[in-house]
Amino acid sequence: MKFNKYLLLIVCLAVVKFVYPQKQTSTSHKNTINKIKEELAKAAHKNDSVKMADGYLHLADFYKNLGLDSEALKNYKTAQELHVKKDTFFIYANNNMAAIHHKLKDFDEAKGYLNESVMASEKINFKKGLATANTLLGGVSEKLGDYDKALSYQYLSLDIFKTLNDSTGLAITNENIGSIYEDLEDYDKAYTYFKKAYDYESKESSDLKINILNNLGDVNRKQGLYKKSLDYTQDALKRARRTQNIEQEESALKDMARTYAEMKDYQEAYGYLFKQNVLNDEAFKRRNADLVSAMQVLYHVKEREAELSLLNKQNQINKTRQIAILIASFAMFLVFVVWLVYLKKRKRQEQKILKYEQQILQADLEIKIAEEASLKREIDTKISALTNYSLNIAHKNKMLASVSKTLSHLKSRNGEFVKAKIEDLAKEIDFDLARGDEWTELMGFFGKIHPDYFENLKAQVNTELSASELRLCMLLRLNLSSKEIASILHITPDSVRIARYRLRKKLPLDAKADLQAYLLNL
Repeated sequence: MKFNKYLLLIVCLAVVKFVYPQKQTSTSHKNTINKIKEELAKAAHKNDSVKMADGYLHLADFYKNLGLDSEALKNYKTAQELHVKKDTFFIYANNNMAAIHHKLKDFDEAKGYLNESVMASEKINFKKGLATANTLLGGVSEKLGDYDKALSYQYLSLDIFKTLNDSTGLAITNENIGSIYEDLEDYDKAYTYFKKAYDYESKESSDLKINILNNLGDVNRKQGLYKKSLDYTQDALKRARRTQNIEQEESALKDMARTYAEMKDYQEAYGYLFKQNVLNDEAFKRRNADLVSAMQVLYHVKEREAELSLLNKQNQINKTRQIAILIASFAMFLVFVVWLVYLKKRKRQEQKILKYEQQILQADLEIKIAEEASLKREIDTKISALTNYSLNIAHKNKMLASVSKTLSHLKSRNGEFVKAKIEDLAKEIDFDLARGDEWTELMGFFGKIHPDYFENLKAQVNTELSASELRLCMLLRLNLSSKEIASILHITPDSVRIARYRLRKKLPLDAKADLQAYLLNL
């Protein structure tokens, strides 16, 4: 299991180096870790549990400073297991583990460690440990929104630090109290405690001092004291830049932007916000570099641990294992590279397939559009033909009616023979007008264009429609006027109006509904 763990670590770090090439771990880090490991090796050789515990404690502090929280917690616990007494050593480790859990927002776990520290500190009268534990408990309560309890813990811590005359502890505790009052929007008290914290911190350009200045600027801004706020924040910004403290510089720039924004000087606000964003990008890159550096340190630590664990084994086994690790690492790295190449190739192939599918869909769409256009043209042509046919019938009927009327007038002006012949001709014309062949042909045209029209119409009425009523419905569906319909049917417009009235009674129409609109939408 240990072999696989180290192998996985080496491969992960190889990938990190491949994606984010960084400089090697600094000499100071190497020297520190080597020194701690040498002390641990000597203590293990002498079977000195006290010195071994001290070595693991130093190692845990080292990991904590690098931000490797899980490794730090593991080594603090190992140190406590070797150093079984619940003395200052135990309390120091407990408080550090609580601080890490507080940072990770695991507040229940943090409270458990801190309560143990309080009981142990009270038992041996370790005031500094007790003050530190109360400070951390106040921070946990503040995060959980229990401000009364948070203030209670911080004031206990403040009293203890006063008896110890610990200026740094007093500065930290006063700043914590100020932060709580700021959350409670009691800005006067918040400013008072931030000012006390500033006075207690003796180091002029420490991270704590700069942070206190930023807090002083922020609380003045919230009170509307913008000039005073800018003075504090400008001071913090200068000190941060002088000490190259990027986090505090970024915080100061952000506060400057907020202050100018509230002063409605948006140009200045934008300028500081832009600088803060640029610095934020730089900080992000630096954090990434620090992370890779920390991983490299961890790699060297694990490598050193593996070497120490293999010191008592035969040289041949060591060589074989190292070769196996290198081969396996290279194989896994090679597999990883091949996998990346495969994924890239597969992605390209999928993109090609998607492109072809899109082309096919586009072609299908164009075909359907062309078919729809062709069908529309065909329907328009048929409708036009049907309408023209209807109008031709109307024209024919009008002409025949005129001829019949003229011949009827002539019969009174001629002899009996002419009169008889004209009467016969008029009868033939009238007979031709009454023929239904053309109606049959017209309705055939209409049925091709609207195949389900008459079935839908018959389904809407309770009584059966006559042939003349069906013809009227068809002519109305063709959107013809009453005058045009009268000409086609060889009747007067008044007769068309009466026929429309009778048809309305047979259809499910409201009194105000339009008959022709109803038939058009059927």
